[in-house]
Amino acid sequence: MSAGVWIFVLAILVVIMVHESGHFFVAKLFGFKATKFFLGFGPTLWSVQRGETEYGVKALPLGGFVKIAGMNPYEDLSPQDRARSYPSKPRWQRALLLLAGSATHWILVFVVLVPTLLWIGLPTARGSNVLYAVQKSSPAVAAGLEPGDRIVEVGGTAADSWPDIRSYIRARGGRTATFVVARDGERRELSARLWWAIYNRDGQLAQFERDRSELRPLRAGEDVVGFLGVSPEPLYESFGFGEAVAQSGRTTWLLTTRSVQGIGSFFGQVFDGTLFSKLSAEGPRTGASEPIGIVGGARIAGETFERGRYLELILSMCGLVISVAILNLLPLPPLDGGHLAVVAFEAVTRRTVDLRRLIPIAAAVISFFVLVFLAMLYLDLARPIEVPF
Repeated sequence: MSAGVWIFVLAILVVIMVHESGHFFVAKLFGFKATKFFLGFGPTLWSVQRGETEYGVKALPLGGFVKIAGMNPYEDLSPQDRARSYPSKPRWQRALLLLAGSATHWILVFVVLVPTLLWIGLPTARGSNVLYAVQKSSPAVAAGLEPGDRIVEVGGTAADSWPDIRSYIRARGGRTATFVVARDGERRELSARLWWAIYNRDGQLAQFERDRSELRPLRAGEDVVGFLGVSPEPLYESFGFGEAVAQSGRTTWLLTTRSVQGIGSFFGQVFDGTLFSKLSAEGPRTGASEPIGIVGGARIAGETFERGRYLELILSMCGLVISVAILNLLPLPPLDGGHLAVVAFEAVTRRTVDLRRLIPIAAAVISFFVLVFLAMLYLDLARPIEVPF
């Protein structure tokens, strides 16, 4: 495996540990009895007892858990443990215990972004007129454009910055566009009929298609523009410490809003049948809104690292970390959000919920996510998505 894949795997393991540490810290802070702190599931590979808690690693690194006395409704509690069990603690303490795991995701992202913006920075709006990458199966390929080409003219007009080039491309959807590029000391004139694309209010590519009629309906803040399929060589601007801290906060918020939109889009594709219809299709997936599973994410992380796009790798990992936190807060048992919903229900109704009655719902939720995971695994292996840059 490439270094990028190992970084991806290591990052996932770190996030799991940090997430469970959040639960564990709050449990210790408020006196919950935490009997186990493990990374992974399945057979135990290693463990050690420290005080009342057993720490260890299990064979399947698919998550982690902190075992709190009383969270299992079928657990027999000794009389001396009842006062420190989950059901006996105040609701606000239980809520903080449940929130602590996902909260660490945002803290971790912020902590990672500050040094990233100090040392690497963010791409400037101006951008370079040198092409960094050409999207496969795009008009750029038909035009003969290649990475390293320097675009010097568009439509017969001189162009030396990416905003000029981008404006020309976006205005010519469905029409022929002409480019003059400098390559190996020579000037070459290239042309191609442009496709169509949807960009959201943040300037992110949401979908691209050959024909405009194939685009999905527009959502608030989105635009339909011409699409070529190229990425410019980015120009980065780093920040001082104070501005890096402020910009990290803004970037964390931006990643959060995009994660919410992405999760909404993903579940939309699941429930309208789009995701499962892709299982019977053929060929690689190229759409910008295509869902990516854990295997596809690892592959793209590896290719991103190999291409030297370290900022993109870090930002994509940060987006994944936030997405997992949001998913975990959905009000569905057995997720933390499901337990939070129970706490909220009890606070409003003043009635205690018998968690045993929620086990069938939890089993259905787990079955649903397993089904989606298997579908995504198949797509990642049988129809891998093209790296978008």
